[in-house]
Amino acid sequence: MKMRSATVVGSLMLLSVAVSTLGCGSNSPATSGSGGVTSLGGTTVAAASGGATTPATTGAGGATTPATTGAGGAAGATGTNPYQPACATLTTAAGLVPSKGVLCPDAADPQLCYKTCGPNSIGFKSETCTAGSYVEQSGCSFPTGVDFSCYKIPTAVDPSCPTTAPQASQPCTVATCTLCGGATGYLDSTGASKVGYCVCPAPGASGTAKWTCASSTAWPCPAGQGC
Repeated sequence: MKMRSATVVGSLMLLSVAVSTLGCGSNSPATSGSGGVTSLGGTTVAAASGGATTPATTGAGGATTPATTGAGGAAGATGTNPYQPACATLTTAAGLVPSKGVLCPDAADPQLCYKTCGPNSIGFKSETCTAGSYVEQSGCSFPTGVDFSCYKIPTAVDPSCPTTAPQASQPCTVATCTLCGGATGYLDSTGASKVGYCVCPAPGASGTAKWTCASSTAWPCPAGQGC
């Protein structure tokens, strides 16, 4: 009997240990599950809410920059060319570009437009439909608020200028903005002799600089006055 009782007691002790072990095992998954919840909390941190904040800030910053640039662009518009429309973009009812002496008898014909003039075509002159034909403005008008110092007429001829009359649209080698032709006059692109000036601009797309010339009445610094 003593041996049987000892066996029962031993069995009961083993059962108790097993139950105790199972209980701890159950707690571990719960703790792990709790860790899993913590992991969900980690997901929240790494979640798009944290990431979304940064892009949103960047987006706002990015939007500010273009807006500022846009404002700068709008400010630049204050220097708009008032000499519009350009004659080159218009035609009369007869299909002709408005120009000196061209007829404009039709009411739909452009009544006023502008052509370029002056060195580098920086000036403008009007073509006005008057009594059925276009009358061209005498001389050349220039926009205000523009730096024309490159065309300043010097008191003495620059020694680098050619001793003969420069010809418009022909290659030139003097320094940029060196004004020549005052004493000798110049030749237009057809070779006709003119009274006026030329400057040698920076080389164009071809890599060659060519004289750009205009008569003294179409020069931005007329009558020897500085710019």
